[in-house]
Amino acid sequence: MNIIVLPLYGIGDVLMTTPALKVLKTHLKDCRITYLNMFRSTYEVLRNNPNIDSLLHFPFLEKSALETLRYALPLRGKFDCSINFYPSNRRQYNMLAYLIGARTRIGHHYLHLDNRELNFLKNRTVTEDPRLHNVEENMRLLEFLGIKADTVPPMEIFLSPEEDNKGEVLIGPSPAAIKIGVHAGTSIFKGHANKRWPRENFVELINRLPEYGFYLFGDKDEEEANAFISDSVADRQRIIMINGAPIREVAAAIKKLDLFIANDSGLMHLAAACGTPVVALFGPTNPDLVRPWGINHRVVRLDSDCSPCFYYSPRPLKCVSPNEYACIRGLPVSAVGDAVEQLLSETGKIKK
Repeated sequence: MNIIVLPLYGIGDVLMTTPALKVLKTHLKDCRITYLNMFRSTYEVLRNNPNIDSLLHFPFLEKSALETLRYALPLRGKFDCSINFYPSNRRQYNMLAYLIGARTRIGHHYLHLDNRELNFLKNRTVTEDPRLHNVEENMRLLEFLGIKADTVPPMEIFLSPEEDNKGEVLIGPSPAAIKIGVHAGTSIFKGHANKRWPRENFVELINRLPEYGFYLFGDKDEEEANAFISDSVADRQRIIMINGAPIREVAAAIKKLDLFIANDSGLMHLAAACGTPVVALFGPTNPDLVRPWGINHRVVRLDSDCSPCFYYSPRPLKCVSPNEYACIRGLPVSAVGDAVEQLLSETGKIKK
């Protein structure tokens, strides 16, 4: 059986398909899996995954409709099955599945904007269940291929020894015995920058935890926030900046850490895939769907009446509360600090 997995957006979404890929390859040993990516970063995250036979990259969002058509048509008739893993509630993904023309086109029906996003173009579907994690939603789709797994594996990223060594170099000499990573950013796509905990709060948090070393991760969109945090903390000697490193080296560096603190972001999921415990900060998005999977973690959030409010569709994140994004901006520093200490104690990094 030739199977093609069709585009998801971000690093986190792609990593949350890796448990299903492992189960799929374990149960259908003779299947051939092709995975098509929109972004170079997600391609890199999946590189060397032994459960993928062919890894493709085509930047759909940078191409015209004609260029996309020219790319997709040669794929027509080459696959027995296409899978639009969860969440992929976008008409472009459904049109791509239809163009490629696999006999079995697997995916979800969505609770919001379902027909508008052309989900009827798939012919084997389940309706999304808002009580399930994205990883669990992906596992449900395997039932159309006769697979019912008793257990769900963790997320995975496969790094070479050379990449592990580069991660060691990025970490360098530790400024403290306990090493904590921080991702103060998020994607900026669809208004997701509003999922960020204020950078001033990260400063206060680091000042409250004077015995630990902190590593600030981010790309170009987050360099300013990281510089602000580094310049504002009381002891800059405890801060190491890791800006703009290749994503696989970032993963190797995160593997060396004792704990990772992050907003709901791709690096939050990357840390979980690397086996690093995570303190996850949530506001408008739903931790039931996207909490760190398969790893020791703490979710810190406010119990706001209007949160979570974000749902999967092309619509951007938008707050309707008069106290805009108080669900994340009002998250107490003390609550995050307590979660850090509790998780370090639970994982045996410190004694209380």
